[in-house]
Amino acid sequence: MSQSSGLGSRRAARMAAWICALAPLLTACDGPAVAPAPPPPEVGVIQVTPRTQPLTFEVIGDIRAYQEVELRPRVSGVVEKQLFRPGQMVKQGAPLFVIDTRSLDSAIAEAQSGVLEAEAALQRARQDVERYKPLLPDDAIPRQVYEQAVSAEKQAQSVVESRREAVNRARIDRSFAEVRAPVTGQIGLQKVEVGGLATAGQTVLATVSTLDPMLVYVSIAESDYIAYTRRYQTASRSGRVPAQPVQLFLADGSVYGLPGKFDFADRAINPTTGTLTLRAVVPNPDDLLRPGMTGRLRVTYDVAENAIVVPQKAVTELLGRSFVSVVGEGGKVEQRPVKTGDRVGDQWLITDGLRAGDTVVVEGVQKARPGTVVKALPLAAATAAAGLVNKP
Repeated sequence: MSQSSGLGSRRAARMAAWICALAPLLTACDGPAVAPAPPPPEVGVIQVTPRTQPLTFEVIGDIRAYQEVELRPRVSGVVEKQLFRPGQMVKQGAPLFVIDTRSLDSAIAEAQSGVLEAEAALQRARQDVERYKPLLPDDAIPRQVYEQAVSAEKQAQSVVESRREAVNRARIDRSFAEVRAPVTGQIGLQKVEVGGLATAGQTVLATVSTLDPMLVYVSIAESDYIAYTRRYQTASRSGRVPAQPVQLFLADGSVYGLPGKFDFADRAINPTTGTLTLRAVVPNPDDLLRPGMTGRLRVTYDVAENAIVVPQKAVTELLGRSFVSVVGEGGKVEQRPVKTGDRVGDQWLITDGLRAGDTVVVEGVQKARPGTVVKALPLAAATAAAGLVNKP
C-alpha cells in the first residue's frame, strides 16, 4: 500500500509540473498571475514650425462671359439663310443670318419713287419763282404771289430732303437683313430655323459669347467686405500680397492654373441680401472655362510672417476658450490655452500659446487627456496605422 501511494504522489507531481509548463499565463505555480500594464495610446502629432502663411478666404462664384450678346434682328422677316455652324468661333462683323429682303427691296424702290415725285414738285416751284421774280419791279404781280411761290419752293425742298432720308432709312433697313456677329467669340445653337419668322427686336436668333478672358461674380457679406478690404489695403501698401491675389478652384476641386484679379465692386450693398457683388477677371486662353460654370475663389488679403498654423481639429473649445494638447518630455500631455487668429482653409492661425518646436496632438485628441502618457507618432504614420487597425 505504501508503495502504491508513493507512486500516485509522483504521478500527481509530474501532472502538476506539466500544467505549470503548458499554461504559464493562466496559472502560476507559486502564486496568482499579474496582468501586464497596457501600452500608452498612440496619437498623431505635428511639430510646430513657423512659416510664411498667406491669409485667404474662399467664396463661391458664378463664371460668366466677358461679353454675351443675344442676336435679335432689327427688321422683321423670314430667316432665309444661316451662315454658321453651331458652336463655331465667329469674328466680329461676320454675317450669321440673312432675312428675306424682298419686302425691304420694295421699300427702297417706293422711297426712291417718293424722291422723284418730290423733286418734280420742287422743280415746278422753282420755275414759278423764276417766272415771278422779274415781274416784281414793274408791279406786274402782287408781292404776296411771289412770296407764296418762294415759300412753296422751300417747302418742296424740305419734302425732297425728307424723301431722300426715307431712302437712306430703307437702305439701312435693307442692310439689317444681314445679321452680323457683334463680337468675336463662340456662337451657340440657333433659336430659329431657316424658314422661321423673326420679329424685329424680339426674336432671339442665337447667342454669341466671348471666352477669353472670363468673369467670376461673387457676393460677400458687408462685414466681411469691410474686414478683408482694410487688411488688404494695409498689406498692399506694405507689399505683402501679390498683384493678382485671386485663385480659382473648379467644380472638381482642381486648381485653375492662371490667377485672376478683381476689376469691379458694385456701387452699393444689396439691401435684400446684405451682400456686395464683386467681379474677378480670369484669363482663359485654352477655353477651359465656360459661361454658366461655378467655381470657388480663394482670395489672398494678407501674408503673415513667422506664422504658427495648426489644423482646426487640433483645437478644442471649452467655455469660450481654445486649447491644444501638447506632448512634452516622456510623452506626457499638457493642455495649453491658445489664442486663434484668422482661419486659413481647414487650419487656424495661432497668435499666442505655442512656440516653435512644440509637439501638438492632431489625431486622437480625445485620448490625449492632460497628464496622461501617450505614444506620439508623426501625423502621416498615425493616420496610416489607424487605417490598418480599422481596415475590415
